[in-house]
Amino acid sequence: MSMKHFSRLALLGCMMVAVGGGWVVTTPSAHAVGTPLAPPAVYGQGVWQGKGTAVVRVLDRLDAHVELISVPTGTTAHYKSLDISAGRCLERPKTLSPDAAGWLELHDTHPDGATFKGWMLAAEPGLGVFESAVYDVRMVRCEGADVAPMVPPLPTPAVPVLTPSTGDQPAPTGDVPGNGGSHAPSGSGAPPAGDAAPASPESGGEY
Repeated sequence: MSMKHFSRLALLGCMMVAVGGGWVVTTPSAHAVGTPLAPPAVYGQGVWQGKGTAVVRVLDRLDAHVELISVPTGTTAHYKSLDISAGRCLERPKTLSPDAAGWLELHDTHPDGATFKGWMLAAEPGLGVFESAVYDVRMVRCEGADVAPMVPPLPTPAVPVLTPSTGDQPAPTGDVPGNGGSHAPSGSGAPPAGDAAPASPESGGEY
C-alpha cells in the first residue's frame, strides 16, 4: 500500500494493523461525540429599529445630477425646487436581510409640481414611487442614533441535547442478556418565541 493511500485512510479515522505480513484496515469502535450547539437567535420578520436620520438619493432628470441627502426625522431638507420631509426612518436588525423604510413627504414647488406622502423602502423601491417628471427619489438607508421603536432583546436559545443512536451505545458485557447502555435524556432544541414586532412600515398610516 502506498503512502498516499495510507494518508487517506488516516484522515478517515481508520487504523491499520499488520497481520501475517499484510495490512488489515480496521475502524475504531468508539464514535466521536460533538458538543451540541444552540441554534442562532434571530429577530422576527416584522421587527424594525427606529433611527434618527433618513438618507435619500435624488436624481435631477434635467441635468442627470445625483445627490445623497440626509434628512433628520421631523425636519425638512431642500434640494433645488424639491422639499423633502422625513417623519420616521426604520431599519431591519442585523440578523435579517438589510432593508430601510422611510416615511417621506415630497413636494416639488414648481407650479403643478408632483407630491408624495408615504413609505419608501430601500429594498423594494417600486412600492413607493414619487411620480415626477423632474426628480427621481429613492430611499437609501437609515443612520444616526437609535430612536423608538426599539428592537427588543434577542431570546436565548436552548442548547439541544443529542440522543445517541444505537451505534453509539456500548456493547453488552458478560453473559447477561439485555445489559446494554442507557439512552441519554432527549430534549427540545427549539428556541423560545421572541417578542412581538414593535412596528412594521407595511402597516402604513400616519406617523
